[in-house]
Amino acid sequence: MKNTKTMLIVMLAGTVTFAAGLWAYSTMEPLGTFEIAIAVLVALIVIFSLVIGFKRMKDEKKGLTPEDELSKSIKQKAAAMAFMYSFYLWTGIIIFTVDTSLQIEIPIGIGIMGMGILFIGFWIYYSKTGIDNGN
Repeated sequence: MKNTKTMLIVMLAGTVTFAAGLWAYSTMEPLGTFEIAIAVLVALIVIFSLVIGFKRMKDEKKGLTPEDELSKSIKQKAAAMAFMYSFYLWTGIIIFTVDTSLQIEIPIGIGIMGMGILFIGFWIYYSKTGIDNGN
């Protein structure tokens, strides 16, 4: 439980640091659509992480282990599927952004965020449906 509390405290400290940095940036220049979108995305990730962290703490108070074989298998299966589908994601990004005048950071950022969203989506799916035994 100590590890979970530490993880939640570090995540909240990072969120406060991000918010302070965003506030400092907004005092110099008005926030654009991109900055607001990133702030909303960070807020969603923090909320999702808080829900998972509090659920994990509640399970630890009940005496359950935070990492059992099934949860490790679910994470491994979700990571494998996210890796496999990320090839399609990166191919789509290349196809649709190769002839545009976007800065290179934009497609790379979209790809990295897309891979994270794929992992979270597969993790939620396999947490709800379970995984087969592979035989």
